[in-house]
Amino acid sequence: MRSKLTTLFLATLTAGSCVLAGASPASATSSYGKSKWINSESGWQHAGVYVEPGDMVRIHYVTGRWTVDYRKFPYVSSAGYARHIDRRIYQGCKILNGHPYGSMIAKINGAHYKVGRSALIQARQAGFLELRVNDADGCLRDNDGSVRVKITVADY
Repeated sequence: MRSKLTTLFLATLTAGSCVLAGASPASATSSYGKSKWINSESGWQHAGVYVEPGDMVRIHYVTGRWTVDYRKFPYVSSAGYARHIDRRIYQGCKILNGHPYGSMIAKINGAHYKVGRSALIQARQAGFLELRVNDADGCLRDNDGSVRVKITVADY
């Protein structure tokens, strides 16, 4: 019995050493991911992800709907409103003016990014990833709904 355990231990140790020997630290990258619900009634929301400069952050819409005014406008995905609807919404509440209301946006330590349904962002600086709907804090009271996104980060 003892010799079988010793053989198994040595085989496991040898196999692990072979795997480690094949990995080059210079070419190694790591990645991790998580899912997060983002509420349209809240401002910037921490995604629970810290990034370093150069990290590649992929944000992808999974499910859910939200609206920037549940009384007047339909629920949409994180892509936001079509242009013909966006033009009918009061334009004084956008955070990123060149992007539609209802679209998802991101921030890393003060740098803003458009996300929409999907984005691949290279972090320009270190910080926590924050997400929200493209609608300013003072205009959130008539919002409703939430969307779920998948976030993947690869560091190089």
